[in-house]
Amino acid sequence: MMHFLRRINAEHLYYLFFTLFLFFSAIFCGYTRSTNLFHLSGIVFLFLIFRNKTFRDTLLHKKQMLYGLLFCSIYLLYFSLSTLWGDIPSNLESALTHSLYILIFVAMVAKILSSEKREIALAAIIFGFVALALFLIVVDYQNLLTNRLMSPISPGPSNVIDVGGYFSIGIILSLLAFKESKKPVFIITASILFIALLLTQSRGPFIALVISLIVTSHYKILSRKNVLIAAIALAVVITAMSYIGITEMVIERFQELSSQVYLRLSIWRHTFEVISPDIVFGYGFDKSLNFINYSGEHITTTHSLYLGSMLKGGLVGVISLLMLLGYIAYRALCYIKEERRFEAAIFIFMLIFYVSQGMFNISNPSESWYLFWFPIGVLLAGEIKKAR
Repeated sequence: MMHFLRRINAEHLYYLFFTLFLFFSAIFCGYTRSTNLFHLSGIVFLFLIFRNKTFRDTLLHKKQMLYGLLFCSIYLLYFSLSTLWGDIPSNLESALTHSLYILIFVAMVAKILSSEKREIALAAIIFGFVALALFLIVVDYQNLLTNRLMSPISPGPSNVIDVGGYFSIGIILSLLAFKESKKPVFIITASILFIALLLTQSRGPFIALVISLIVTSHYKILSRKNVLIAAIALAVVITAMSYIGITEMVIERFQELSSQVYLRLSIWRHTFEVISPDIVFGYGFDKSLNFINYSGEHITTTHSLYLGSMLKGGLVGVISLLMLLGYIAYRALCYIKEERRFEAAIFIFMLIFYVSQGMFNISNPSESWYLFWFPIGVLLAGEIKKAR
């Protein structure tokens, strides 16, 4: 393998494998064949670090990426070690392996998005999300509207809220790609993804998307021209929703919001009751909730990453998470000052999204790689190398 890599342009091979992984993992969540592309790109990436001085130096000069990876390492290492006082100590090796994969993924995202291959990488992700959206619109439309569940034949995440998160990130990336390239195709992809987001009827991703875009927008965006364009776009969306027949469903979903808030609050109160006896170090990596809520639901997750980190890692775990998010928040502020607002919006979206999503984020390639770790990689990319 190493002899083969020496004879070809290994850097081009890394970009190829990783771009393919970004595309296919946006469609096929957790599938072995797409994961194999990550392994291939990771092997080539590590080979380049050890054997290509120019490639290695470009990474070592990215101080913001190195600091970010340091905070990622602290978080990942602590929660991996927490398996030792958890229910299944033998999972330590698996947790450490997944943590290493995540570090490599974040580094590869930061590298490719700061390179001349940036537009290709963004397009690969966007079109991957669009392919998943078109599948749901064409094939799984009725099941999604009626049951709000992903069917077994769907290649994407099994949770409809995570699918909504995918489409929300795809919308922000489409706006980013349009801003940088001025290619109208990205307005089309944003429109397709927005329609698909509405079909999922997922309130959390929709609210997080709107807030993240508003918070990171410049006040000058509220010009008469832009307000008129927004009003026309809103009218078109409402008309399309009425034509498809989902307007009442979407309204009903938001009317149910208050009852869902009380459900979340009851879960979080129970979580605090469970945490309180072991508040410092938590119960370990494999800990989950196990109770019947007042609504009759069997609850296994905290429905909040932040409370989930406290359940598993205690206050020490929460501090490691806040250190990581604090540094990335600093990077987001730097991006806003540099007028890279859509990239900052991806991070804000992630922060809000995970307030009510409790699946933990250390695993093999899965939805959390795009919903949590990808935004971190985006904010660690730093200066962009222009295409020749």
